[in-house]
Amino acid sequence: MLPKLQDGTMAEKRKRGSDQSGLTLSSVLVDSQEKQEVVFIGLYPVMQEKGRRGEDPVRGGKNMEIVYASDDHYVQHMAVSIRSLIAHNQNEDLRIHILSDGITEDHLALIRQEITEAGKEAVIYPLEDLKSTLEKRVPGLDTGRFHITTLARLLLGSILPEEIHKVLYLDCDTVVLHSLEALYMLRLSGCTAAMAPEPTIYKEVRDILQLTPKDIYYNAGVLLLNLQEWRERKLEEESFSYYNQMHGRLPFNDQDILNHVLRNQTVTLGQRFNFFSNYYYFRYSTLLSLDSNYGFCETKKTFHKAKHHPVIVHYAGDERPWIAGSMNHYGRAYDKYLAMTAFRNAGREEGKRGYMALYHLMNIATFVAPALRKMASSAYYQKQKEKQK
Repeated sequence: MLPKLQDGTMAEKRKRGSDQSGLTLSSVLVDSQEKQEVVFIGLYPVMQEKGRRGEDPVRGGKNMEIVYASDDHYVQHMAVSIRSLIAHNQNEDLRIHILSDGITEDHLALIRQEITEAGKEAVIYPLEDLKSTLEKRVPGLDTGRFHITTLARLLLGSILPEEIHKVLYLDCDTVVLHSLEALYMLRLSGCTAAMAPEPTIYKEVRDILQLTPKDIYYNAGVLLLNLQEWRERKLEEESFSYYNQMHGRLPFNDQDILNHVLRNQTVTLGQRFNFFSNYYYFRYSTLLSLDSNYGFCETKKTFHKAKHHPVIVHYAGDERPWIAGSMNHYGRAYDKYLAMTAFRNAGREEGKRGYMALYHLMNIATFVAPALRKMASSAYYQKQKEKQK
């Protein structure tokens, strides 16, 4: 069944107690007697006091600072994500920062109008000559099949005003299905970021990044970032230094960089806060077999809840709901919020119906024969590597 689209409680019972703050992080165990959270960073628990609204020392103001980065090709999907964000956070003082890599003035005007008419604040940052600027900073830069806009994530500390100390970055291909208050109010307590794991990442990528078996690989599509720590630790400089060491060529670009520079500085979020739509077809046991660390991040019960009641759906993978022929399980959520935007009459992208049918068959096979999915994914990764040579 499709998860409910209205706001819902995020309180969840644990074997060791329950989190009365309403924060549902699958990697968080709550000790009800000591009133502390046990947050796993990698495999190492860090004790934290519970955060309450208005007590976050890093928030730096009453606003919930949300960041998107997009070019004109993805502006429709960003509009959908923003509309879903507003729908489920109507009581929040949202300030939405848009890093624009060539979004047309007409499209920016439409986005700004939709945000302001909802009583929220929009701030636009034109990224002029982003490609040439980054190519000068990283000679040999090659982002492969990903648009260069993805690297804007690494520039947040430089682009956003100094008085902004904490932000929540969302990929454009996400849809928000619940309030994000609890997520935003998570106290990072000296850590720099919070992200959800990606247990399906290719082993070759882990090897390139020299991750140990105890290291978790994170997906940066939902990134809660302590900008104050990011700036003080000069992590932008470290990010580009590492990118240069890797000659500007990494399989997943800035996401790989963040996994390198934020190692042991990341709070692990539960999968509910960044649920990849193709994980609907994965069994919990399959993900556990791909990454033994996953058992420290997610239980079978919390993964089931993430699958059926995600807070944020991330349309990762090729079965995107805006492509004609897509049978994405969470596609109706995208359509619901698309209908509320100025892009409501946009048609589906044509030309991939056959591929969508094959991809959906692979998704179904993932559930009944996960080894086939692993073989197909490995072949796909090798093909992409060859293209980038």
